Amino acid sequence: MSDDQPDPRSPRGRDADTGGLPTSTGNPSLAMPMPPGGFPGVFVGEPMPPRPQRSLSSMLFLTMFFFFMSQNGGNQPPLGTIGPDGEIRERVTELSLLRQQVAEYEGFLNGTGNWTEPPSPSILASSIVPTRFDHSEVAARGGHFFPNMTGWYRHAVAHPVDLLKEQEDRSDSFFRGIPLPAVKERAGWNQTLADELRGEFDWMSITSWDLRVTVERGIAHEEGERKKSRPEGDFGEPRREDDDLVARAPKWAWVRGGITVGAPNTTLEYKFYGLHHIANGTYELFSLHESQRVDIRHIPTLYPDHHNETAQIVLTELKKDLQIQEDSLLLTDVKPEEPSSTKCPLLIHLSLPPLPAGVQLEDVLRYDSELANPTGLLFSLKRPPTYWQGVGLGGVIVGDQCGFVAGLDRGRGVPLDDFWRKTVNYAAYATLSQLLVLFLLVNQMERTRTPSTLAKVSLWTIVLIALSDSWICGAHLLTGVLSDNRTSLPMLVTGFAALCTAIVFGPRYAVLLHRIQAPERIISRPPRRRAASTATDASGDGGADESEDESEPPMPWTDRLAHLLTTYPGLKWLGAVALMFIFIQIASMPSVIPFVLFAMQSIWVPQIYRNARRGSNGALGYGFVIGTSIGRLALPLYALVCPDYVFLIDNADWVWGMVVWQAAQIAVLFAQDRFGPAFFLPKRFAPAEGYDYHPLLPAPDAENAVEGAGEVPAETTCSICMEEVNTHPDPADGPLLSLNARRSYAVAPCHHLFHTKCLQQWMALKTICPLCKRPLPPL
Repeated sequence: MSDDQPDPRSPRGRDADTGGLPTSTGNPSLAMPMPPGGFPGVFVGEPMPPRPQRSLSSMLFLTMFFFFMSQNGGNQPPLGTIGPDGEIRERVTELSLLRQQVAEYEGFLNGTGNWTEPPSPSILASSIVPTRFDHSEVAARGGHFFPNMTGWYRHAVAHPVDLLKEQEDRSDSFFRGIPLPAVKERAGWNQTLADELRGEFDWMSITSWDLRVTVERGIAHEEGERKKSRPEGDFGEPRREDDDLVARAPKWAWVRGGITVGAPNTTLEYKFYGLHHIANGTYELFSLHESQRVDIRHIPTLYPDHHNETAQIVLTELKKDLQIQEDSLLLTDVKPEEPSSTKCPLLIHLSLPPLPAGVQLEDVLRYDSELANPTGLLFSLKRPPTYWQGVGLGGVIVGDQCGFVAGLDRGRGVPLDDFWRKTVNYAAYATLSQLLVLFLLVNQMERTRTPSTLAKVSLWTIVLIALSDSWICGAHLLTGVLSDNRTSLPMLVTGFAALCTAIVFGPRYAVLLHRIQAPERIISRPPRRRAASTATDASGDGGADESEDESEPPMPWTDRLAHLLTTYPGLKWLGAVALMFIFIQIASMPSVIPFVLFAMQSIWVPQIYRNARRGSNGALGYGFVIGTSIGRLALPLYALVCPDYVFLIDNADWVWGMVVWQAAQIAVLFAQDRFGPAFFLPKRFAPAEGYDYHPLLPAPDAENAVEGAGEVPAETTCSICMEEVNTHPDPADGPLLSLNARRSYAVAPCHHLFHTKCLQQWMALKTICPLCKRPLPPL
């Protein structure tokens, strides 16, 4: 078969004129048209188009990209960095430093390295502990101590003693009966170094210490013994019998945390590392200022009797930190030391008290385990005593290179697991308060659905409520996002509840009020004065007109600003965003927070002003006012009054001023409903009086007639509820109670009588008389 003939087995034909396109066999009229030149490279027989050449610039870009990205590959940092004085320093990363420390310390422990351990401190903190905090005899008898102090130990009283001065009578001090060494008489004392380390900070002025133990991790030295003490259960899981809690408890714990040193008008932040010897309830900590790096290889020098054991623990911790850095995808540089007011290294000894008589260690461990891993049995367990009760925690702080010591006692602890539990409870409490505010706001929106009722509500009251909720929402959402722990989700729930008011319902209600009350903001200005022209002269010779221009009075700056915002609506949103940003920045300052809280509690002031200016009342329901006030006061009262707080801030008595301020606003709002919107204003400041719905009506008999009384309506039955209206207050009640009685009825301009509450409910829907359909003025 030739190449020109189509294959009879194929349903398609082949025509040279169609460029290889299939045609309908036996029917040339159905052949598909083909553009000149056909479609090269698409159909069989046509050559493929040439492939596009690779761009040389793209190849160079990719080569340079991978070259620069590989500069830090293999954990190889750049050669150096520039110091603050312009000198070139060798760049040191955390990874390289840890590798060096591990190698040096391993060589030291094996006796093959050149690294030398720092000398033991000249004054050990454990050697000057007062007798009441020395529990070595209890430990020798095999007694049990409180297992840990993870969490916060706050408001501890500090008792500083200057060792550079002559010893004075300490019969009433913390170190009573304890001989303190004179450091100046010690060989090798360097006064110049002591002055340099002390810096500008006066250590003799310290008054308080706040400790926070962020990490306390038990250490098991021999894995075999650890597995032996935890026999496996049916499914290979370690058993958790209560009788085995003590046997499984570790003997040592690795500790890390921080200290806040309090002095008049200043504070210091220190960080510490150390060990907790659980067998005798003691802590030995090495601490430096937060701007300095702590070398944990100093810790074994604090344990002369357990040096080798503690050295192995320190080496294990160094290897753990090294493994973390090697597994990290990013290399971090070692932070240089920043300037600080002092650089005194501190040696800290803490003594936990032994368990009271009748308290078993198993019960304490079981309670702590339930707090850490809740199973629903917490309320069935008896709460054990705390370590700060009774004798409490005691400690000694030694600045051996700075020449001072300090005692530590009378603090109060906040256990970490207990803190998480209280934080979850707070989140539930805050969520309920926000849901209360949200429910009342939605109910108020349903209550004021007509223009006549919306015109009474103050726009700025709703704006303040929304701003307050936005501040609460931001604080809780930020806390929930930044804190990666068990309280994140509860905090986010509270923030979402506040978000509904701040973003959804609050702005929606405010926009509705803004539209309804827009006619009130129309600026009425006097008409512009035009040039006055004079008539022509009497001779009629067509003399020129004499005109005298009079200047237009200047517009107030408030009107000019309103006109500008009306002309350019985008400026409103820009200004709103700028004000919100400034508000958040200012509201985050600790010194401004009390003023922000008072501003958040002033939500009813705009409503009081609007009632007095417009002569209206009854705009807000009593439940909305009281419930919203309670919801607004719930969080400040918890944070500043509740003794078992989670914010870790001191209680403040000024919070009761906010309660009084809220009560005063509520009292004024209720008084406006009773005695008139402007009852507290002098007559010259009071707005123009409108129609009086509560006139003094004459008594039915002439003997009790009152001078100046109005006309008695012919019908004394309320046409809304069809009940009798009492229009005769008892004269013995006096003028004040008589006024209250008059507020119970309302006489329309058409002389129809109603109950005041009935007419208020009617005018919330229609502002016409129910009987004669005449328009009614505001009630």
